[in-house]
Amino acid sequence: MKLLIKTALLFGVLFLTSSTCLAQFTADMLNTENGVTKTSKLSVLDPYYRMDMEENGEDIFVIVDQETKVTRVFRPAEKMYMEMGSSGMMSQMNDVFQSINNLKETSEPTLVGTETINGYECEKYNVIREGKTILTYWQSPTIKFPLKVVNQMGDETTMELKNIKEGDVDKSLFQIPDGYQKMQMPGMK
Repeated sequence: MKLLIKTALLFGVLFLTSSTCLAQFTADMLNTENGVTKTSKLSVLDPYYRMDMEENGEDIFVIVDQETKVTRVFRPAEKMYMEMGSSGMMSQMNDVFQSINNLKETSEPTLVGTETINGYECEKYNVIREGKTILTYWQSPTIKFPLKVVNQMGDETTMELKNIKEGDVDKSLFQIPDGYQKMQMPGMK
């Protein structure tokens, strides 16, 4: 009987793991802070995601490997990249998805209902710390990714995915491009 239960549990874990590997989509990612909205591009091929954006007038892209928990920040103008752990403070401050992953480990998200966000039925969660909601996010079971996040700590910031296009995403988007050199920085991988 114990073997049957262990086998069923293992099958369940394998099923859940394999079903999450099917998430493939692209979207516009809108980040709003202090009334200013910046749009960047998100590409997802589980366990990877890539964010293409502009920062201080420079085009950059970030590739996150959720399986190995490694984040790489690429600077195309210099053909260089930095590598760091996804759970580090720098990653969490600049990547809403890593912030949510960390909060899930340190706080208990509370399911507060369901809502439709941009055509996707989502589960709405509040993250509460010391009796106060610090973050609300809407997670899509269909594409297994947060579609909207409202951060209530300090100045309220919002991230929302729009123009979501499910389908095959080019694997080469998640590889280190030829000719890029890794920058050696203290305290980083």
